[in-house]
Amino acid sequence: MKKQPEVTAATRKKLMDAFWTIYKEKPIEKISVSEITNMTGNNRGTFYHYFKDVYAVLEQIEDDLIKEVGRDVNNFLSGHSFETNSRNLDLLYSISMPIFKKHEEKIFTLLGHNGDPQFKNKFRESFRAMLIQFWNLPEQTQYLEYLMEYTYSAMTGLMAKWYENGNDLTDDEFFKMAQGLVANGVLGFSIGQAGLPGRGLPLP
Repeated sequence: MKKQPEVTAATRKKLMDAFWTIYKEKPIEKISVSEITNMTGNNRGTFYHYFKDVYAVLEQIEDDLIKEVGRDVNNFLSGHSFETNSRNLDLLYSISMPIFKKHEEKIFTLLGHNGDPQFKNKFRESFRAMLIQFWNLPEQTQYLEYLMEYTYSAMTGLMAKWYENGNDLTDDEFFKMAQGLVANGVLGFSIGQAGLPGRGLPLP
C-alpha cells in the first residue's frame, strides 16, 4: 500500500496533468474546476484541497518548469569545463537545444500567443540569469540588458518557430542553420544558401 505522501503527490500530479491537457486547447479563462475533476474522476473538494483555483495550478506548473530547466542547465554546466573563449553562441545552442526539446511543449505553449505574460517575464529572467552564469558576466557589463535581450529573443524565437513548424528540421539541420546565422548574419546566411558570391558560406 502506498504511503500517504506518495498518494498526495500522485493526486496532485493527476490534477495538474488534466489541467495542462485542457490548457493546451483553450485559454485559462474558459477552464473550470469541474472540467478538470471530471477528467480525473475526483470531486471538487479534492481539487480545492490542493489548489486555490485554476490559476494556482498554472502557477505551479510554471514554477516547476522553470526549476526543472534551471536544474538541467546547472547540471550540464557543473558537469563540463569550458575555456572562456569557447563559451560562444554555438556552444550555447548545443547546451540549450536538448533542454528546450525536453520541455518544448510546455515552454512554447506558455511563451505562445495564448500563453501567460507572467511566465514570459519569469522565463526571461531565468534565461538571463543562465546567460550571465554561462558567460560569467559582471552586472556592470556595458549594454548588458541589450546583450541579454538579443540573445534571448534570437534563441527562443528560432526554437519556437521550429516547434511551431513541427520540428520540420532535424536537430543537425537546425543547429547548422543556427550556426550559419550566428557566423554570417541573416544576409550573409541567405547569400550563402543561394550560392551567390558574398560573405556567407553554404552550410556544411
